[in-house]
Amino acid sequence: MLSLIRRLCEADGPPGREAAVIDLIRAHLTEAGVRVSAAPMGGLTAGADPGGAARLMLAAAVDEPGLLLSEPVENGIVRAYRLGALPASAYAGGRIRTLRGQSATVLPLDEGAGAGRLRWELKADLGSARAQLPQGDGAFAVLDESFSCDGTRLAGKALQDRAACAVLAHLAGEGKAQVQGCTFAFFCQGQLGLYGLRLALRALAPIAVILVRGLRHAARVDPQGSALLAGAGPVLVLRHGHSLSHSSLVAACESAASETGIALQRAVLGSTRPRSAAAEAVLSGIPLLEIGYAVIDADSPRQGVEMGDLEQLVSLISTLAARLA
Repeated sequence: MLSLIRRLCEADGPPGREAAVIDLIRAHLTEAGVRVSAAPMGGLTAGADPGGAARLMLAAAVDEPGLLLSEPVENGIVRAYRLGALPASAYAGGRIRTLRGQSATVLPLDEGAGAGRLRWELKADLGSARAQLPQGDGAFAVLDESFSCDGTRLAGKALQDRAACAVLAHLAGEGKAQVQGCTFAFFCQGQLGLYGLRLALRALAPIAVILVRGLRHAARVDPQGSALLAGAGPVLVLRHGHSLSHSSLVAACESAASETGIALQRAVLGSTRPRSAAAEAVLSGIPLLEIGYAVIDADSPRQGVEMGDLEQLVSLISTLAARLA
């Protein structure tokens, strides 16, 4: 699975330009003999019968934070607008590359300028005094970060979602005997991608959805004040106000963790965020379970994930899927 994670993290797929990541997942699954089908609005579904009814859907997002380069300002400097939830401070002063391979530097934030999630506009230096208005793939840029693994900890860009994609692609391919009857959905997080996920949910009508994603390491996530820790096992998300059907999924997950000897961390969160994959499942009336892993430095250019957490997550999902599918 490590090789697959590396390839997924090294692929570039900002919102609106996810094709390279989708193609990589498609090639991996096709080589493993898994049936694959294009999902609406650029996504991908896979499984024993990706076009038929699904008992259980396992889902993950494929895109990553990036920048949309826009009109020139002066002397090779262009405006750059954030795509995704990564804060402006993660880009400021760092290196980026466009989908055409051109390197650029994001300028430091202006003195006193907001560095949080509400600041959308940045400036990037393309290194040419005659910079033109970026167009096509040249207008989309991602963080210029390499992937590394020290044996236990993975580090690189886009790990928050790409590690989830690798877990599901591994289960659908090498672990398909343990997850028979499941459909796998790899979707885009942008508005069109989420609309595509909604169409897939309606068409496949699964009995439940398991959404896999990364959560912030060291985040305070329950009333007792404990924090998520990388290397401490998979994370089970508990949300306020969910239905009894969600409670039954939580119970099944806890039972699967007990059966496999896996210690679960728990993240107690509020209601689902509007315009998110979780919200699409809830709005479709389909029971939803969110599980994942702690991500170190989730708001930085270079994120970290413990390989042991991902391996335990594979085991947990295999056992849980056998119970539900």
